[in-house]
Amino acid sequence: MSERPVGSLTIRRQQTASDPFASAWVSAHAGSGKTHVLAQRVLRLLLAGARPSQVLCLTYTKAAAANMGSRVFEALARWATLDDAALAKEIAEMGATVESRIDLDFARRLFARAVETPGGLKIQTIHAFCEKLLHIFPLEANVPASFRVVDDLERAELMEAARRRALDAAMRDCGSLRKALELVARDTSAAGFKTLCEELLHHRQKIARLREQDDYEARVFAALGLTTDETLARIETSIIEKGEPPSEWPALARMLRSGSDNDCKLANSLESAFALAPHPDSIENYLSAFFTTEGEPRGAGKTKIITRGLAEREPQLLMRMESERDRLAPLVEKRKAAAAADRALAIHALGDAIMEEYERAKRRRGLLDYDDLIEGARRLLHRSNPSWVLYKLDAQIDHILLDEAQDTSSAQWDILAAIADEFCAGAGAREARGHHPPRSFFAVGDEKQSIFSFQGAAPERFDAMRRDFRRRFEVVERRFEEVRLTQSFRSAPGVLQAVDDIFAIEENRIGLCFDPQEPAPRHEAWKSDVAALIEIWEPIGAEKAQDPSDWRLPLDYADANDPNELLAQKLSRKVRALLAPENGECVEDRGELRPVAAGDILILVRKRGPLFEAIIRALKSEHVAVAGADRLNLAEHIAVHDLVALGRAALLPQDDLTLASVLKSPFFGFDDDDLVSIAPTRRASLFEALEQSEKARYRHAAERLRRSRRDATELAPFDFYSRVLGPDGGRAQLVARLGREAEDAIDEFLKLTASFEREQPPSLTMFLAMAESLDLSIKRDMESAGGAVRAMTAHAAKGLEAKIVFLPDTCGAPAGKHDPKLYALGEADDAILLWSLGKDSDPAALKEARDAHRRSEREESQRLLYVAMTRAEERLYICGAHGVNGRAKDCWYDAIRNALEASCETLPDPLESGRTILQRGAVPRCLDLPRNEPAPAAAELPAFATTKARREDAPAPPLRPSSALAGADIIDFEVDGGGAKRGEAERLLQGRFIHALLQHLPACAPDHRQEAARRFLQARGNLLDEDKQEALAQSALSVLADPRLAPLFGPESTPEVDVVATLDNGAVVSGRIDRIAETANEAFIAEFKTGRPRAKIEGAHLRQLALYRAAVAPLFPGKRLRCFLIFTQNASVLEADQSALIAALEQEFEQDARVAH
Repeated sequence: MSERPVGSLTIRRQQTASDPFASAWVSAHAGSGKTHVLAQRVLRLLLAGARPSQVLCLTYTKAAAANMGSRVFEALARWATLDDAALAKEIAEMGATVESRIDLDFARRLFARAVETPGGLKIQTIHAFCEKLLHIFPLEANVPASFRVVDDLERAELMEAARRRALDAAMRDCGSLRKALELVARDTSAAGFKTLCEELLHHRQKIARLREQDDYEARVFAALGLTTDETLARIETSIIEKGEPPSEWPALARMLRSGSDNDCKLANSLESAFALAPHPDSIENYLSAFFTTEGEPRGAGKTKIITRGLAEREPQLLMRMESERDRLAPLVEKRKAAAAADRALAIHALGDAIMEEYERAKRRRGLLDYDDLIEGARRLLHRSNPSWVLYKLDAQIDHILLDEAQDTSSAQWDILAAIADEFCAGAGAREARGHHPPRSFFAVGDEKQSIFSFQGAAPERFDAMRRDFRRRFEVVERRFEEVRLTQSFRSAPGVLQAVDDIFAIEENRIGLCFDPQEPAPRHEAWKSDVAALIEIWEPIGAEKAQDPSDWRLPLDYADANDPNELLAQKLSRKVRALLAPENGECVEDRGELRPVAAGDILILVRKRGPLFEAIIRALKSEHVAVAGADRLNLAEHIAVHDLVALGRAALLPQDDLTLASVLKSPFFGFDDDDLVSIAPTRRASLFEALEQSEKARYRHAAERLRRSRRDATELAPFDFYSRVLGPDGGRAQLVARLGREAEDAIDEFLKLTASFEREQPPSLTMFLAMAESLDLSIKRDMESAGGAVRAMTAHAAKGLEAKIVFLPDTCGAPAGKHDPKLYALGEADDAILLWSLGKDSDPAALKEARDAHRRSEREESQRLLYVAMTRAEERLYICGAHGVNGRAKDCWYDAIRNALEASCETLPDPLESGRTILQRGAVPRCLDLPRNEPAPAAAELPAFATTKARREDAPAPPLRPSSALAGADIIDFEVDGGGAKRGEAERLLQGRFIHALLQHLPACAPDHRQEAARRFLQARGNLLDEDKQEALAQSALSVLADPRLAPLFGPESTPEVDVVATLDNGAVVSGRIDRIAETANEAFIAEFKTGRPRAKIEGAHLRQLALYRAAVAPLFPGKRLRCFLIFTQNASVLEADQSALIAALEQEFEQDARVAH
């Protein structure tokens, strides 16, 4: 089949978007090639003469940055090898022009230019860019100069420690902090408080700003419709005392008792309230006489607050009850508002204390987290006078390219806007220089695919920022293009038509676009000749409420009649049928048909839960290759359980229960029969029973445990588990039983051991205690899952695609149980934080905030549906399961079925008799297609991978000839300690001055040396009297005047020469030679000594010169090496005898050899 042509309109749009001489804002449908356009623009910028260091390309993830960089460098590398015609054709297809061969040569050199440019192409995440920015300006941003970014695990540990310290401080406090803690503890549980702290961390920038505001309490009360005088205590007093007085409550109750049972219930409430009055605890009972459990006023409808018969007998009672009810109604709402205000102030006080501890812990360690990077960069770029920072940054960036713009947060937009301000202001708004492109801003995204609000994404700003940037560039009369890419290169027409039909319905389109004038999306298919299939299964529901499970069953026991289990089994049978050769299922691939492979199938759920886990289990039961979960909870993974249990058993083999679990793990492979054969009849511990067993397999297990026990006491955690998983074969054993998914858990566990050792003492016991309390999930790379079915959340599938997509989690919808605890009310800088306990306890302001949150969740759910459906290339299978209450309102299943049912054909369900399916479209089947499925060759590990590495001894320290033991001046100390200290300090000071004079005076003319020496000593030697200064000057001048030393201080001499050399015996010499010189036939080495002059050179001094002589000998081949000691006290000079130097060196070699043996 010939290659499909790309429509001319799409080509023109791509070329417009990639035009380096214009800024552009690109709205791209799913699968429309936005990454291709982004790479194309980078290439055209480089072709137009932009320096690689001036291009900043920001992506949403590291994987996207790597993919982007790979595309650009692959194209540049290809250009370097293409001939003229092919290169000119490829450049022209991008929309660029080639005017001469010079342009082609320049294009070929771009690869080398990009590689060799310092810093290279800046293709990175915005967090990486902010990190670099803060490293450049740490003082201006008020961050540690050498900060490190924490990972999720370290951040969780810091937060936990901060929480403990703040709570300890609150317990010791006698003021407002203690009261805040008591209020918070009264209204939440330990688990709820942990969740609350996570939300506080998310809002910590708001908390930091609130810390600087003095009127926060007044603003909280005002936001809730209260004055600062309307406290909870005063409102509760009004409820109890300002209406019917408590003394009248018994009388009201007696009158109510003469009525019906319902009237008696009101009487019970009043009597219970009276028993507690006037304490505020009486209020709930009192209010229950006037309001229903839902909070609605009694008697507000057709019925009265009391029964008709009682009202006729006691008309005054009806009037009094209704009057009190009407009085209480506004007070009830005010009471809710006042309680919310108290909670807001309490959580602010406690949250502020926790966040302060958290920030203090980071500062002590020089750490920043990812939110700090964004906030620090934003704060830096919005300082009162940031122009010089921007100028320095501005000199490096001329072109900004932003990928996935719809997922950019408000703070990130502030950073980009601050940088782009320089593009459109003053000299920064420079036009094109010659043929070089002007400064530009490029953004590509799709607000229909903004699904990461929990990470701060602000889809509503996508369109707002488009208008803002257009205005900025139009003001300075610069081109700003708005481009729409609507042709999908991924999906078949049938899939895209189904997407269009679903979102053509206005109700389904909620949240897809924030421009009310925007029409329903319409997609065009590049694969216009590819067949598609949409299949909608009947949902599986629970017929009745399930009986409580037998308490003796495991907690993770799966009921065979559970709807999730039934759906998972049905889905796995369908997957197995798709892969069965006899069914002839096939897909299109590069214009040809081929059989369906496991890697073609993608299963997407809204969230991980029982259904997700059931699907993984069912696929494995059907022996379908499955990549496992896309995110692993490390502490809950069975491979980690086995590794932790092995460590526990190695530390304490007498723990029979732990040892039994280890024996049944993949490390030993025992089964129940093995344990039954040895455990019940044992007379001692299970470990001893293994040792004494007659079976060689059991004794081998005992020997391995003994080895593990020895390693546990001798090795650090990382080394212990490296040996278990490597030479002992543990990794292969775990993967053989648990599948390839275990690889990720094992790797993360090993990383955890290494991270632990960096922060804590290398104790296996401490590490296991930490690992067992771990709360860490890891994201797996499902793009490289290979030939396996992939199952993941729709969020994780962003950026992925598959021939066949299953959507089994379609009967649920966003639920209130996932509402946040904290809500921010007001503008960003003036927002207040309110803590919600639930709809029954919340005032109107909190209810409005919760309703707004639920609307945004509903909108994001619709965008998530769009993302999920557009992952499919050829086939979509829609199915679902639900409980006895049926499908959730606004669920995906209803949206899809209601939109497509009319155009579908009803057919019998081939997987389940008695049921039907809806089918739209059809796909071909081919039974004669070749299956290229060679069995993967088993990789043979090299011997070193399973062999214990030999011990590596640390290299011997280098010989230091001038060290304190080998060559320092020998000083005769006086008997008196104090005099010795003073004399030693003075002699050391004189020695430094002599060395300095002999280093610098040779550069002076002989006639000026005496004056220069005196000036130097007067300036630096003020601690010495004039006589000693003069003596030092004369000593130095005498040495310089010695004719024997003339070469040492001549033009071919060098002072203070650092030397590092390896001698013939392998020893390393490291030191500093005071003076070295060279003549035509000789070389001179001199060491200055300020100690007592000697009659001859011997001992440590001789060894020092011998080592220096041997170190520099290779530098002066064929020349005689002469070594001198110069005593500066009397300017005496001693030359070392050549034979004595040789003997001293040999003696040193012999001593080293003895030490080595």
